[in-house]
Amino acid sequence: MAPKKLKDIAHRRFDPLKGTWVLLASPQKNKRPRQGQREVVTASEKQAYDPNCYLCPGNTRANGIRNPEYTGTFAFENDFSTVRMDEGECHQHTPEIDVAPDLLRVEPVIGRCYVLTYSAIHHYNISDMTAQDVLCIVDAWTRIYSRYLSSDSPLRMSTTSADDHGPSSREETTLENTNLRYMHVFDNNGEIVGCSNTHPHGQIWITSSMPDGPSQEIAQMSRYRQYHGGRHMLQDYVRLEMDKEERIVWQNDGFLAVCPWWAVWPYEVLLLPKRQVRGLVDLSQTEKFQFSEAILQVAKLYDNLFETTFPYISALHQAPLNATEGELESSYLHMHFSPPLLFPSIKKFFGGYELYAEPTREITPETAAARLRHSGAQLLMSSCRSKAVGSQAQEEFMLIGSPGETLRSGETSSWWRQGL
Repeated sequence: MAPKKLKDIAHRRFDPLKGTWVLLASPQKNKRPRQGQREVVTASEKQAYDPNCYLCPGNTRANGIRNPEYTGTFAFENDFSTVRMDEGECHQHTPEIDVAPDLLRVEPVIGRCYVLTYSAIHHYNISDMTAQDVLCIVDAWTRIYSRYLSSDSPLRMSTTSADDHGPSSREETTLENTNLRYMHVFDNNGEIVGCSNTHPHGQIWITSSMPDGPSQEIAQMSRYRQYHGGRHMLQDYVRLEMDKEERIVWQNDGFLAVCPWWAVWPYEVLLLPKRQVRGLVDLSQTEKFQFSEAILQVAKLYDNLFETTFPYISALHQAPLNATEGELESSYLHMHFSPPLLFPSIKKFFGGYELYAEPTREITPETAAARLRHSGAQLLMSSCRSKAVGSQAQEEFMLIGSPGETLRSGETSSWWRQGL
């Protein structure tokens, strides 16, 4: 019997960043009738300013503090922080038995949690912004990261001056220099993924502990360097994906967006620099703009995919604030995008198998990448039409790796409607 293609059979794929596996379901699963929960994705009223929003410029937040009349990004310490700097040591009383120290372990965590608003305009998403707007976000991340780097971190050599990178008084931060371990940048974009306020914003948590996710990745990347002559895992992966091309979603001179081989979420994207970058402070101004452009393009592709504002969770991983020499050499800045939608009204859930066995996915990363590229081609056609209003020319576009459609100007893709 002739061997079947991977897309036609159930199989597992290894995630080298985590050291775990993901199960790709047989195509038969997608033929299953869907009578369960469906998400209602509706277009909300678009207003530039909401007097009831705690994050809009000039409004009063829940704790009584009034926001400044900011016009760009605005960072402040979360009024209801998950971790705080003023919580000291803890003591847990445990029974006097030999196994207690191993089974009932505890450690205190201190830190700071920041909210970073992306824009003063209430209804904006990243996809509504310009690359220059997104650059302001990246610059804010960089300032705060630089501020909390350990005083003896070699990454401080990449910074220019405290005035250039340190948080300003407008951001309601203090100049207290505390030896914190990790800065986690993330965005819960959309109510479906738990966003508590629809004003465009993300979060930055800085903790004295090293979170399991980034810790696991650095351990895996260190192990890879050890067994591959000092080469970096993600540098090798960038070269491999650029050679194969089948999972590339978008790229520019400095950054590559792919649906990774080991993706768990339906349209998961991994955004990578094309050279090893340990942390945000390693990026040149040109590279920061390229990074901003890449973030913007991923957001636009997502929104155009299902013709709706696309919910996702994103997270930025980079070197720890007080990285050891080994951790620093193994670190490679990258950004995860994990959107939960399989179809416009169908959300992927983690059920009994995913939570207690291993993650599964319904479509191959190659198919997901092709559909996102297809979404990008539609955006390009739309842009071309807007620049040539009145033109009667009907150009035909064949999309490399698309779901098999040929579109003419004025047409839109509807492949996803077949799955509803």
